Amino acid sequence: MSTDQAATKPPSITDKMQCDIAEISHTDPELGKILQSFGNKIVARAENETPEPQSSGKVIQLPFWADPVRGGPNTLLRSAFFAAIHSAKRKELGERIESGKPKKGVTIAAQEGIRISYVGDQLNQYDADVFLEALHRARLHPLETHCLFTGYSFLNAIGRAVGKREYEDLDDSLTRLRDGRVEIRCKVNGSSCKFVGGLISSYKREDNSKLHKVTFAKEIIALFAPACWTQLEWEERMALKGKPLAQWLHSFYSTHAAPFPLSAAYLHQKTGSTRPLLKNFRTDLKNALATLEKVLGWKPTGDRGLLTLHRPPSASQARHLRDPKRRRLLKIKPKELTP
Repeated sequence: MSTDQAATKPPSITDKMQCDIAEISHTDPELGKILQSFGNKIVARAENETPEPQSSGKVIQLPFWADPVRGGPNTLLRSAFFAAIHSAKRKELGERIESGKPKKGVTIAAQEGIRISYVGDQLNQYDADVFLEALHRARLHPLETHCLFTGYSFLNAIGRAVGKREYEDLDDSLTRLRDGRVEIRCKVNGSSCKFVGGLISSYKREDNSKLHKVTFAKEIIALFAPACWTQLEWEERMALKGKPLAQWLHSFYSTHAAPFPLSAAYLHQKTGSTRPLLKNFRTDLKNALATLEKVLGWKPTGDRGLLTLHRPPSASQARHLRDPKRRRLLKIKPKELTP
């Protein structure tokens, strides 16, 4: 079950700048000193200038969530969009219907009620790590404004080493997230939710400063409507890095407050597995479940060919479960989950 956060007043430009500098200084003190000196000059200049009239336009900003979690759209976490595959298994997705025309998006397997089509290099759980961390940093700024960070701090945040190969992997992932074209449609409480474009609106790495600049389009806010997004426990996810199927299961089940039975065939499709035979996927699934039990203490049980994954609910999900009306709704088995 997803989490709806109350709106907060956006910080000032100076506050956001100081927040960015403080974050960079924590992981890269030398660069932090340079930026702080530069920032002080900007502040001093701004104080001596006549302020421009503020725009009357509405500030659009992602919901705020705490540092130990990462916010992610349910539409993507409940689908094969970030496939449970290793990077070597990536494919180029899209269909060339007519020569000279743009490729047509391929349909991504998703939970009933969600329609996703995509053109671009296939995305996996590494890309999900990068996307979630970029969103985490961008939540402090109005959408369509630059979010700045160093590769060093970013790689540390997603639990990766810091070397030439890791910097290249990060650059490649941010480029994939920018260049891929996705169309997402779903309904929540009778209201339509739609997003079309690149998950990242723009991305650039400065050659001199080595700073990364990422921008999200304001339209992405549609994926964070109430009941459309979930807070993922980041420490848990990082404990599963390098295990794409375990990470996918962690994300998928985190979007639901109560466990429910699923068939292996259902998971085979929704995870984006490259296994052609279900029996081979069952072996992968068994190993992933063993990892979840060993690392996180999640308990899988089976009954008549259906899998139920039991896990402790988060604090926000526990509140949903205490709601008597919501508990009655959760007892109804969704149609799309029938094996």
